[in-house]
Amino acid sequence: MPTLTLRELADAIEARFEGDPDVALSGVAPLERAGPADLSFLANPRYEESARESAAGAVIVGESFLGNGRNLLRVSNPYLAYARAVELLLPGPVFRAGVDPTAIIDPRAEVSSESSVGPFTAIGPGARVGSGAEIGPSCVIEAGVEIGSGCRIFPRVTLHSGTRLGARCIVQSGSVLGSDGFGYATDERGRHHKVPQRGGLSIGDDVEIGANVTIDRGTAADTVIGAGTKIDNLVHIAHNVTIGQNAFIVAQVGIAGSTSIGDYAVIAGQAGIVGHVRIGDRARLGAQAGVIGDVPADAEYSGYPARSHREQMRAYALFARLPELFDRLKAVESRLKRK
Repeated sequence: MPTLTLRELADAIEARFEGDPDVALSGVAPLERAGPADLSFLANPRYEESARESAAGAVIVGESFLGNGRNLLRVSNPYLAYARAVELLLPGPVFRAGVDPTAIIDPRAEVSSESSVGPFTAIGPGARVGSGAEIGPSCVIEAGVEIGSGCRIFPRVTLHSGTRLGARCIVQSGSVLGSDGFGYATDERGRHHKVPQRGGLSIGDDVEIGANVTIDRGTAADTVIGAGTKIDNLVHIAHNVTIGQNAFIVAQVGIAGSTSIGDYAVIAGQAGIVGHVRIGDRARLGAQAGVIGDVPADAEYSGYPARSHREQMRAYALFARLPELFDRLKAVESRLKRK
C-alpha cells in the first residue's frame, strides 16, 4: 500500500496541514482504533474529545477544531476529504481489460476491447458494453442492454432487456434491474391477467445502486433514475417511477408505481411511498415514513401517515401525554358524579 507524508496528503486533497509535515501515513482507521501510521477524520463535533485522544498519526478536521499540537489536515468538508484520502492510501483493485474464457458473449453484442468481463457472465445479442466497464462474475446481461463507459457491475447482477446505464454507474451484487413491473388486470371472475411490461429502464450517469435492489421496467414508457442518484441496499422501485438527479434513497425503501421524485430528494430507511404521487425537489422523508400524498419541494415529512415533521413531533409529544390526560379526565368525571 502507498505511504504518503502529511505534506503530500495535504497537497493531494487540497488541505492545510498542521504539525510534522514528514509524518508517514499508510492506512486509515476510526479515531478509537487508529495507530501512529493511520489517518482518521472528524466530521461530527460530538467526537472531538475522541479526536484529541486518538493515537492516529493525523486527523482530517474542520476549521474550528482545536488540535492541541496534533498532526492535522484542515479542510471545509472533512468527510469528503477523507474519501479522497482513502483513494490515495488504499487504492482499489487494478483494472485489467479482457474477457474471461468462460464468459458467454453473443457475437452480435458490442463489447469494448477496453472493458472487462468476468467468469461465467452471459451477454446477449445487441448488448453494448462501453470502454472501461467492468462486469463481474456470473452476471446476466440480456439482449439490447447498454452499459456506459466506466461502469462497474458487481457479481450476480441481472440487467434485463431495455435497461440502459449511463457512464460510471455502480451496481452492487444481487441487484435485478429492468424486471417486469407488478401490473395485472382483473376480470369479472376475479382472475388476474398480466399486463405486458414493454417499457425500459433508463439510468443516468454516476448512479450507484446497492446490493439486492430491484427496479422495474416501465409499462410502456421508461422507469427513469436521474444522474448522480444514490440508492442503498434492499430498495424496491416499481414501474414508471421517475427519480430526479442526485437523490438519496436509503435502505429498504419501497416506491410504488408511477411516483415522481424530484432532484436532491432524501428518502430515509424503510420509508414507503404509494403510487402516483409527487415528491418535490429537495424534499426529505424520515425513516419509516408512510407517504400517501404529494410532498412539496423543500418539505420535511415523517411518520405515518406522513406529514410535516414539526406537526408530527407535536402529535408524538401529545400522544406521550395521553395516559396523564386520561387520568386527569377520569378524575374530573369522578368529581362531577359526586356533585
